[in-house]
Amino acid sequence: MRSIGPISSSFSHEEIAKILAEQMPGWKAACENPGAEVVLLTQAAFGYSLEEIVLLAVAVKYAGTFGKTVTIVPQETA
Repeated sequence: MRSIGPISSSFSHEEIAKILAEQMPGWKAACENPGAEVVLLTQAAFGYSLEEIVLLAVAVKYAGTFGKTVTIVPQETA
């Protein structure tokens, strides 16, 4: 499980950027890439813990601040 530290009732843009730099640097870079219009996440990349759900929300919020479309790719079923 990932640890994002204390969960606040509110995050600043700077706090979101710091969390993503530590936990999801590739995602952060993709969001900041002016040539990318869409960023992808796989459903399997996140679990069901509170921290994982907050991290997912932080990732989506960050993408939105850069005008990106977020697509969540469904988990493959066997």
